[in-house]
Amino acid sequence: MYRCLLIVLSLGAVAMLPVDAAAAGKSADAPPSCVTLSGQHKAARVGTDGMVVADDGNHLRLDFGRYCDAMMKTSSVMIATDGRENVVCTHGSTVSSRAGSCAVREMRVIDEAEYKRLARRRN
Repeated sequence: MYRCLLIVLSLGAVAMLPVDAAAAGKSADAPPSCVTLSGQHKAARVGTDGMVVADDGNHLRLDFGRYCDAMMKTSSVMIATDGRENVVCTHGSTVSSRAGSCAVREMRVIDEAEYKRLARRRN
């Protein structure tokens, strides 16, 4: 009888755990898995291993995790995921140019102020 009561209480405690993403410890600001950019998006290099993108009020930071040759030797780059141009995702995206290509290691949503600050700095 006592064992059954413990099982019922344990199940009741599990049922009371929060299930929404924010309460479960996941960031409520998590980026969407993919963003489709318009043909009018603006991009700027951030140092040698990153890029910021502004498009229709959305601002993203892309990190490559290493030096990106494709971005450093040209002013025209293509952002794509699985062959789909102007689509950037948290996994599987590349930035490419005639000089080569770099895999996007991380995509983060940033605010307009951070975009402007990073785009202006352009190391």
